Amino acid sequence: MKTLKHYSFMLLALCFLLITGMKCKKDNQNPNKEQLPAATQTGANTFGFLLNGEVWLPKGGLLDQKLDLSYDPNHKGGTLNIVAKRYLSSDTEYESIAFGSYNVNSLGNYPTNKDNVIVLFRKTTDCRYNGYEIDNNKQTGTLVVTKLDLANKIISGTFEFKLEKNGCPTINATQGRFDLKIE
Repeated sequence: MKTLKHYSFMLLALCFLLITGMKCKKDNQNPNKEQLPAATQTGANTFGFLLNGEVWLPKGGLLDQKLDLSYDPNHKGGTLNIVAKRYLSSDTEYESIAFGSYNVNSLGNYPTNKDNVIVLFRKTTDCRYNGYEIDNNKQTGTLVVTKLDLANKIISGTFEFKLEKNGCPTINATQGRFDLKIE
C-alpha cells in the first residue's frame, strides 16, 4: 500500500511538472521577440512604434548613434527634433525616422504637415520618404506631446503617421511612443 501511495505521489508530481513545464515552454517560445516600450513619462529614453504592424525600435552597435533628441524652448516657440535609427546588417545599412517641429511649447496635438511636423523616413533602398518633398509624397499623422517638463528635462508623447510615395510601399506607423530626457 505504501508503494502504491509513493507511486501515486510520484505520478502526480510528474504530471504537475509536465503540465507546468509545457506551459512555461509555450509562454517562452520566442523570448527574444521585440516589444514596444511602455508608454511612460519618466525620461526613460525610450522610443518605438509599429511599422506596418511590426515592432520598430532604434538599435545598432555599442557606439552607433541610435536615438537623438534636441529641444530648444527659445528657438521659434520651441523647436523639437527627434531622430531614431535602426542599423540593419551593417553600419551603412539603416532605417531612420525623424520628427522636426516648431512651436512645441505645450501639451497637445501637432498634425504632420509641411509647416509643422516633418516626418522623414529613410530606408537604404531607392524608396526614401521625405516630409520636405510634399509634392512627391503624401504624409498624414499626428505627434502628441503628453509631457513637457522643462524643470525635470523630460518630453514624452505618442505619434502615428502614414507616408505614401508613388512607386514605393506605403509606410504606416502606429502606436508610436517616446519618453526622452532633454539634454
